[in-house]
Amino acid sequence: MTPFDIAAHLLPFTRYRYDGETVPCPVCGFASHTPVAGLDRRLKRLSTVMCDRCGLLRTNPMPSEEALDRYYERYYRLDYQGAVSAPRARHLRKRAAEASERRAWLRPRIPAGGRTLDFGAGSGEFVSAMLEAGFDAQGFEPGAAYASHARQTLGRRMVEAGWRDVKHQAEFDLVTCMSVLEHLGTPVEALQAMVSWLKPGGKVFVMVPDMQHHAQKGFGALHFAHVVGFNHHNLQYAAGRVGLRMIDMVNPTRLLFGRGPAPDMAELAQLGLATARASYIDQNPVRAYFAYQLGRARRPLKRSA
Repeated sequence: MTPFDIAAHLLPFTRYRYDGETVPCPVCGFASHTPVAGLDRRLKRLSTVMCDRCGLLRTNPMPSEEALDRYYERYYRLDYQGAVSAPRARHLRKRAAEASERRAWLRPRIPAGGRTLDFGAGSGEFVSAMLEAGFDAQGFEPGAAYASHARQTLGRRMVEAGWRDVKHQAEFDLVTCMSVLEHLGTPVEALQAMVSWLKPGGKVFVMVPDMQHHAQKGFGALHFAHVVGFNHHNLQYAAGRVGLRMIDMVNPTRLLFGRGPAPDMAELAQLGLATARASYIDQNPVRAYFAYQLGRARRPLKRSA
């Protein structure tokens, strides 16, 4: 990756360079959609649309898996952690604190000492946190630099691989997928893989950005790394496609699922669409973006102690 490549990637009001195609909604399969925005938070040209059945937001055209692989290899950590190779110390401290909080919430909801798998484990903090609490924890991460860092402390419990490449039996009490599903162009297939790795009675914990909450940012809530965008209702719809039903929640898009009676899929789709429409169509994303930026500019600067 040359300085020219980096400059071209960051240059505003230009298109992201990627291969992709127009696809039906990757959650409900509906083809009809409504345009939402033509820019993302970096002021790059990026087309985002809303599914007219379930309200899922998605990049259109959808990047191919090869294009996404190239992006994550070259630009993702630079874009979102400011890191070129190994994770920064500040990032590690933040992730460790977050892992401790998530462990505290999940711990009473799964068997003591149970087997857990972290889908897209990053630099491995959640796996480490679960091991410290006595769980038989492991994870996988496709990013070479972050997986390598995690293996220094986790050894064989951390595997460098994508979700399509890992092989597991129905052996886990808990599969976690935190801040990953929004990066995948095939989220339902990924959820199906998680279900196949569960023991009877096993649970899946999914965490994604809440696009209803972030709507105040307008098109500033959109960016290339997040190829799909969920709200509380269409996230449940996606899980319902693979036989999962919400059994508990931290907030609208941090949900714990278990196998159970199918939810009312038609109602979830209607609510997902109504929520997305109110958040991104009825409220103009361009106007919302500038209102949000103006509000940020007016906030007083925090003084250091």
